[in-house]
Amino acid sequence: MTTTPFDAPLAEATFVVFDLETTGLDVTQGARVVEVGALKLCRGDVVDHFLTLVDPEVPVPAGATAVHGLTDADLARQPKLAEVFPRFVAFASDAALVAHNLRFDMSFVVAATTELGLPKLPNAAVDLLGLARNCHPGLDSYRLETLAQTFNVTNPAPHRALGDVAVESQLLLAFSAAARERFGAETVGDLALFSRGIPAGGDVSAETIVALEWAAAAGEAVAIIYRGSKGESSRSITPLAVKTRGGRCYVAAYCHASEAKREFRLDRLVLAAGED
Repeated sequence: MTTTPFDAPLAEATFVVFDLETTGLDVTQGARVVEVGALKLCRGDVVDHFLTLVDPEVPVPAGATAVHGLTDADLARQPKLAEVFPRFVAFASDAALVAHNLRFDMSFVVAATTELGLPKLPNAAVDLLGLARNCHPGLDSYRLETLAQTFNVTNPAPHRALGDVAVESQLLLAFSAAARERFGAETVGDLALFSRGIPAGGDVSAETIVALEWAAAAGEAVAIIYRGSKGESSRSITPLAVKTRGGRCYVAAYCHASEAKREFRLDRLVLAAGED
């Protein structure tokens, strides 16, 4: 799989802005995908789209239907995930991924690729929610509907996948321009860092952060080399979350050597060979 590299200039990058409608909020509790929508942007222009309903093979709860309007009858004769998701992975293969509240969508992507035995996605990933917060701090709300109203973007189909990604695509272009002009973000990696509240040009690698987040979503262990106060050591960790505190970036993880949850400074951590 050839993806847009982290060092690709923003003006030349390919992004896939995507949204998943689901039967619930927690994939670990059995929530399933019912719709996939995505727009592909190349050099700021929409060049392709992906849209399909998905038969989740489970009943759709009334609470989920109240959000996106999709019922069991709507989904009964739609393609199943095993047919849909390989096509989505191929569609997104050359792009950096973008979603509003990326962690949510990433969890469903990882669950689907794992369930179907598809290769892990190495794509760069940008959180539109984080971009909004860091470009425009102090807003009352960062919900997608509120951002659309604040920045005068019309959603043709609220709470449906393609309607939401149409809004997200316009917001991505606006926030990327702001990140570039006001904060010096020049590459896909810079934008990925900025969406997580981390300035470009420091000691923290966007590739490392995104790899750790994919591993956290999958619950997978990764091998790292860590330069701590007692010297350099190799160890295995299962990432839980990447966070910033006091101007530093950390990964909270289960450390298999100490058999305990620990935090590791990312400026002291590198992924072992074969992990990035």
